[in-house]
Parts: sequence; structure tokens; C-alpha cells
Amino acid sequence: MALLIEQTPDIAAHVTAAVVDTYTARRERVQEIPVSELVAGSVAADLSTVTAVVAGDMRVVEIVAEDYDDLERLAPAAWTLAGRGWDVIVLIPCHRVGDAHASLRAAPCQLQPWWFDERGVWFGALETP
Repeated sequence: MALLIEQTPDIAAHVTAAVVDTYTARRERVQEIPVSELVAGSVAADLSTVTAVVAGDMRVVEIVAEDYDDLERLAPAAWTLAGRGWDVIVLIPCHRVGDAHASLRAAPCQLQPWWFDERGVWFGALETP
């Protein structure tokens, strides 16, 4: 009997890499940081598994949301970061844009849908929740 083990690619890592590549192509310095480190002590939700790409010189934080993420827990992080002078973009799987609008309504951030195909990761237009 053979057992087939299917590996699923780490989609968030590909999205994060695409964001990093976009900034580095513009010669911006960026850093990947868990969101929990950015909001340490200010937000009760555990955000240690959620990655952010930080472009410090531009004061932009891009939070990479995945399929299974509870989007409502990102709202306090957006409020905290915006209060510290950061522009916050939450990158959302394309099919979750409706959920994101409901979960992050009035949060100080922008939403940007992402999707992927055999050619790579793609990003949609910025939206206001």
C-alpha cells in the first residue's frame, strides 16, 4: 500500500516574496516581521503567525492575510499601526474581499486583493473597507 502525501505550497510566503520584490525593485528597504512584533503589548489577539512587510522609509506596513485568517483580529493591529503613523495595507485572498470589507469596516487601512496562477502572484486595486 502506498501513501500519497500532497504538499501544499506556502501561498503566504509567495505573496510576501512578491511584495518584497516589488519594493526592492523600487530600491526600497523592506523587512518581513510578524505582526505581533509590530504591535507588541498593544493588541490582545495572537498575530504571531501573520506576516507583515514593512517599508520603513515609506511608513507602509503590508499585512499578508491568508485563507484561514480571522480578519476581524487584524482591525486592532491596523488601528495601533495607524496611530503610530503607518499606512496599513491588508493583502487579502481575492475570494475573501467581501469578508474583509465586513471585518475591517472603518479600520484605518486599505485592502488589496491577491490571487495566483501558474505565472505567479497578482495584485488587484486598493480598496477602502
